[in-house]
Amino acid sequence: MAKSLNVVHLIGRTGREPSMRYTSAGKPYTTFSLATDRRSKGDGQTDPDWHAIVCWDKLAEFANQYLSKGRLLYVSGRLSYRVWTGQDGQPRHVTEVVAGEILLLDRPAAAEA
Repeated sequence: MAKSLNVVHLIGRTGREPSMRYTSAGKPYTTFSLATDRRSKGDGQTDPDWHAIVCWDKLAEFANQYLSKGRLLYVSGRLSYRVWTGQDGQPRHVTEVVAGEILLLDRPAAAEA
């Protein structure tokens, strides 16, 4: 039996266009943001929560090719926390969802087809 679990499931809309890059070893990765709705103080309104998503290898290539701003997605993956030192010498922190699966939940706009 597992002694720990790190699983994230999100449904939301992409916020910015995906950006594909390569590591120094040539491994592709794509990053994008995903907005999910959070209910605010009971007035029926929602506020967005923004999530940083990173995909690797074949999933990175898929995301770069098929995702665009505003697409409705299901993303499944795990939380990852990174810390590094910025150019100004200050520590930087980021929380990311490392995607293992992405499902498109809408059709592309007519211009994309």
